[in-house]
Amino acid sequence: MRFVPGKLQIALEDRTQKILSDEEIMEEWQIPLMQAMAEVVTESHGNILEIGFGRGVSATLIQEQKVLSHTIIECNDSVVKKFLEWKELFNDKKINLVHGLWQDTIDDLGLFDGIFFHTYPLNEEEYMKNVHGKATFAEHFFETAAKHLRPGGVFTYFSNEIDSLSRGHQRALFKHFSSVSLKVINLKLPDDINDTWWADSMVIVKAVK
Repeated sequence: MRFVPGKLQIALEDRTQKILSDEEIMEEWQIPLMQAMAEVVTESHGNILEIGFGRGVSATLIQEQKVLSHTIIECNDSVVKKFLEWKELFNDKKINLVHGLWQDTIDDLGLFDGIFFHTYPLNEEEYMKNVHGKATFAEHFFETAAKHLRPGGVFTYFSNEIDSLSRGHQRALFKHFSSVSLKVINLKLPDDINDTWWADSMVIVKAVK
């Protein structure tokens, strides 16, 4: 196992509408994770919900899997502008943008065959509530994900686990999902990553309703 220092970044400022650089949104070393997660969430090639557009990397990878429909929730106005440019590349595809916070919009969206969650705490309050002392930031979304999946639907997210899942992480998943399978992805990390992650592998989670 190789480790790099990483940087401890606690979100002290509100990032809801902050204009972020590509590197602040997602670093290049994460792309293999996005690829693996996209393959997991699109196994049915059905209706996919993605929480957070970011740089559009995962959205592109989802589109490459030839899904029936693709709904994206994004709250940041500057990122939405990037989405509108990106969507021009896929004018023949059924892609729907929901502009707002997922907490405010998801209840109107119905059920999906796959849900892809890759976002981050928007402020210090979210960090302290949903990251501090948790196995993964996505844990607070588990119940909502299960609620919006069809039976047999798949949920995946940025796990923050190196090579297995902690017992607490597993318990949190099994409160809402019928089965969970894992895959370890090896990563090529530069020595100066800006993220808080620092190991050269991460677990990909496939949680099935």
